[in-house]
Amino acid sequence: MIKHQLPALQSISQADVGLYQQHIAEITILLNDFLLRYLNTVYQEFKGDIPLAIILGEIAHHTIANHVRKGRFSLGVSIEKAVEDIKNKKDIQACNPFSVSEATGIPRETVRRKFSELQKMGYIDKVSARAYVLNMKASDHFVPDFNLRLFEGFRILCTQMNEMFNGFETHDS
Repeated sequence: MIKHQLPALQSISQADVGLYQQHIAEITILLNDFLLRYLNTVYQEFKGDIPLAIILGEIAHHTIANHVRKGRFSLGVSIEKAVEDIKNKKDIQACNPFSVSEATGIPRETVRRKFSELQKMGYIDKVSARAYVLNMKASDHFVPDFNLRLFEGFRILCTQMNEMFNGFETHDS
């Protein structure tokens, strides 16, 4: 049994915990393979500036949070409205260095400098004295290739995990 469990892990069935413990080495290798390739991709994309990547990710997530909560990214729902709102800076949530610092644990002064850097790169826009939002340049840059590579790696990981767990359940039950 796992000695300490995070609250989110309490919802995992005992059968899944058992499978995980039984095959921890294989699972660890697959997860590490995916995460290392992903982290290396992020490292290369941001020229080693991992905090910049984290901060841009937080801004992006925060900017579109209203759309996710309103179901605009649900299956079968077009994202055209969300894209239009981001372009027009309408019905989107702005954030500031303080809120991103609180969310990430990165010092506020570092976050403030990274906001300035991201603004110079053209990825975020200042919409008021202390509020910033993601703009479409960031999306145009990351969605076509970067996210496709992430998606492909994640899809492969999911396929491998499903194959492994289906095989474990069949052979080990």
